[in-house]
Amino acid sequence: MQVRNVLVALALALTTPVLAAEPAPTRPSASPAEAAARHREKLAPFQVLVGDWQGEGWIDMGPRAGGRKTFKLKESVQAHLDGTVLIVEGRGTSSTGPGGTEVPTHQALGVLSWDDAAGRARFSAYRLGNGVVDTEMKLLGEGVFQWGFDMPHGRIRFTLNVRGNVWEEKGELSLDGGKSFSPFLEMTVRRAK
Repeated sequence: MQVRNVLVALALALTTPVLAAEPAPTRPSASPAEAAARHREKLAPFQVLVGDWQGEGWIDMGPRAGGRKTFKLKESVQAHLDGTVLIVEGRGTSSTGPGGTEVPTHQALGVLSWDDAAGRARFSAYRLGNGVVDTEMKLLGEGVFQWGFDMPHGRIRFTLNVRGNVWEEKGELSLDGGKSFSPFLEMTVRRAK
């Protein structure tokens, strides 16, 4: 009897890993066309950004960075991959002084897409010399969006408000864990085409 119990225990020990390794039944995955349609639907509120924009703004990174500076800005937002991805490219310039030449103040590139696994609009923002930030682009209301990220010394957030052919954006910094924010950037661009 003991030999039989040992054999049963051995058989269970050998088959349990095999049974545990079997994948759980999954629902059938959507076809590429169905997934693309869902992604376009999820990104539909962001389509208001598509186009070419021009305007100006100001940025203040503090006295050590030269204080408040004004800049001219061009933003281009284009739909790619059958409308399932938006590419956002921004280029800002400022004058070196009265009658001076225009020099780049920033170059940025963003990729906005729908992340099925996370159930959110994913925004990957790239800035020349500063790497990438992966974050969420939140829809706060019709034409109002917000994204942000944590930094070692605080939290940054950007709020975009698009009404008709005008896009206003504010950048704010929190040094107290998001309890209060102070503006460091404001810009207004108008649809060029």
